[in-house]
Order: sequence, then structure tokens, then C-alpha cells
Amino acid sequence: MKLKLKYLITIFAIFMLLFTTFSFATDSKDDIMLINEKSEETDIRDSDLYINDKEYDIKNTINGNTFIAVDTLNIDPNENGGIIEGNLFAAANNVNIKSNVSYSDTEKDDLGNPAMSIDKYCTISGNAFISAKKFILEPGSKIYGDLYICANEIELSQGSIIYGNVFLTADKLTLNSEIGGSLYANVNSFDMQYFGFISRDLHLSAKHANLNGYVYRNSYIEAKDLTTDSNFINEKDFNLTDANTFSFSGEIKGNASLNVKNLNLKNKDNSADITCKISGNLSYSSKQSIEIPDGIIAGEINYSNYIHTPIISVVWNYILGLITSLVCVYIIYLIISKFIPKYIDKIPNISAVNLLKFFGIGLGCLIIIPIIIALLFISSIGKILGVIALLSYIILILIAKPLFIISISKYAKDKLPNNINIYLYILAITVILSLINLIPFLGFIISLIVYVIGVGLFVNSLRFKN
Repeated sequence: MKLKLKYLITIFAIFMLLFTTFSFATDSKDDIMLINEKSEETDIRDSDLYINDKEYDIKNTINGNTFIAVDTLNIDPNENGGIIEGNLFAAANNVNIKSNVSYSDTEKDDLGNPAMSIDKYCTISGNAFISAKKFILEPGSKIYGDLYICANEIELSQGSIIYGNVFLTADKLTLNSEIGGSLYANVNSFDMQYFGFISRDLHLSAKHANLNGYVYRNSYIEAKDLTTDSNFINEKDFNLTDANTFSFSGEIKGNASLNVKNLNLKNKDNSADITCKISGNLSYSSKQSIEIPDGIIAGEINYSNYIHTPIISVVWNYILGLITSLVCVYIIYLIISKFIPKYIDKIPNISAVNLLKFFGIGLGCLIIIPIIIALLFISSIGKILGVIALLSYIILILIAKPLFIISISKYAKDKLPNNINIYLYILAITVILSLINLIPFLGFIISLIVYVIGVGLFVNSLRFKN
């Protein structure tokens, strides 16, 4: 059972490839451009790599994608390798992207620690999709695409760089690296250390969070307990949507909007002055107004009572959404049963390999069909066909999730030794997906995965004759 769960999580991590095509819309005119560096290539493999073993070390250059399902994965640059020119798909207990680092006996960094010298490091030119118990990105290691990761513990070390966006869910995250895009994180414990740097926005949902780094644009945070260090800098706006306690020091150069029960502005440490500054306006909601020392807030100050969304509202919205989804799925199932019953019989076995295949088919359709539609619209004779194709595309997206639920329900009914009605399976799976959708960030990602698989299932069924 644990093995099946591991591979299911792996598939979810792999399916995050959807985001490589549809990225979050952001204004890039203020972005910091990172300098691209690449190691020398030596031993080269000019094809994709597929590994299913207990432990594996990548020590050469892979000119293609890498698919790894092992207990321990090490990507090692010490033989002038550790280079992946394509995407990395990895499922393992431990994933370690290594580097060769030495420390100076004389030079110090900003914190007074021995300065690092990075001799060799690993590079991943594409995106990295990782499901692991523990993931370490060692100093100097570079991921040039996006990082999508589901892990128990994640350590992004000082001097490492992810040039794209980072999407993750974890129990514990230590961030001391540079992120060239935005960070979307759903974690239990978040520790952003001094060298942590986010070039765009921080989107964080956490239980406990400590910020001691640099966010070049905006922060959007929901946390139970949040603390910022005096070295923390947020270049633009800082938004705390809900928190129990927030102890602030550091600098916010834009406006601050805070919804927190207990707010503490910390401008002294052991009677010594420390940085505690908001250059814009402060709008805060708390249990009671606080006395704000002079010089902390440059703009206007607005206070209101703390606002917490009642649990009854959340439950009611969930029930309404669930009922809507169920009605939609049941109607589509009745239509299929009445008019195209053979579709149900075409549903193939649901396995990790088939799910991956359906995802690939669905992703390809979601990429290629809009291109075809655009070409039809700009051609002189294809506008009518373009309209038809666009409407078909919209309908396909709308029915994708119900088709996924119906397919999984049919497969479960055939495989499980009982006489449970398929409508009960549809109910159970719809409820499960609705609950998963409540998880911040991860729920959104899995919902997109489901849509893509649903498209792939439908298109795959068209390959068979009636």
C-alpha cells in the first residue's frame, strides 16, 4: 500500500508539468535578471534516462529528460557530470543535488561565517518534478526551469539558484537560496534565512514562519505564527491575510496590510535599536489597537477590528461547491450511459503508467489545440472552423473533470469485490477531490492535474472504434 501511495504522489509531482506551459501572470518589468552559468559537459548521454533501482548516482551529462524512481538519488558533479539538459522527474526517499564546496580559513561572509568557494556544481536545464521524503539542493547547484516538489523536508542551500518559479508542499522548508521567479509554498514550518532571495513574489501558507531574507516584490502570507527578522526586506507590498501572532521587524518598502489577532512591532532588541520600518501605509486589523512608536510608519495608519472568516461560511461554501460538482458529474454520466454507453466499456486499466500516458495525451491536446485555433482564426478560410474548434475546446475542458471521476469510479467498481452502486463511487471520489481542493496551492495543482488527465482519457477513448 505504501508503495502504491508513493507512486501516486510521484505521478502527481510529474503531472505538475502543466505549469511549464501555463504560468502565473506576473509583471516582469521590475524583475532581477539572473546570470546564466553552465558547467563543462563531458560524458554525454544523448537520450532520455529511465531508472528504477534502490540507489542511483547521476555523474554524467544527460541530453534529455530523466525519469527516476529509486530509494536514494544523488546528482553528483565530481566527475564533471551531474548535468541534466532536459527535465528531471524523480520519486525517492532522499534526493540530493550535490556540489563540491570548500570554506575559507580567512574570508568571512556577511554573517561572519567562513566564505564558501564552489568548485563544481550540478545543473538542471529544464524543470524539476520531485516527490521525496527529503530533498537537498546543495550550494551552487542550479535549476534553470521551475521546481515542483512534494516532500517531508526541503533544504535549499546558500548559493543554490532556481531560476524559475518554485511550487512546493512540505512539512519543513529551509530557504537560503535564490529564486528567480515566485515562491508558492504550503508548509508546516517555513524558515527563510539571511541569504534567501525571491526575485518576484512570495505566496506562503504556513503554520509557523520566520522571514530573514529579501523579497523583491510582494508578499502574500497566511500563517498561524509569523516572525520577521531585522534583516528582512520586502521591496513592495506586504499582505498578511490571517494570523494569530505577528512579530515584525525589518523593512517593508511598500504598503502593509495585516489581519492578525496579536501584532507586535519590534524596533528594539535588548534595548538596542533595530530596523523596524514601513515606508508606505499601514492598514491593520487586530483584537485591539497598538501604540506605534514614531518613525516606524512613514505613511498613513488605519486600524480596524480583527476579521476571521467564520467556519460556518467555509463549510457552507464547500457544500454548495460539492453539490454543484455532483450534479454536473451525474448529468454527464447519465448522458454517456444513455447515448454513448460504449464509452464506459472503453475505460482502460487505471495504473501509474496509464495515468502518465493520459496526462501526456491531455497536455499535448491542451497545448496543440489552441495553436490550431489561432492558426484557423488568422487564416482567410478557417474562421468558422476556428469558432467550432474553440467551442469544442471549451466543452472539452468543462467535461474533463467529470470524465476523470466517472472513469475512476467505473474502474473502482470493476476491481473492488462488492456490489456498491457506481453512483456511490462517484459521490465518494467527488468528495475526496473536493476536500483535496481545499488544501492551499496543492489543491489547485491537483485540480489542474485532474483536468489534464480527464482530457487525455477522453481523447484516448476516441482512438478505439465503436
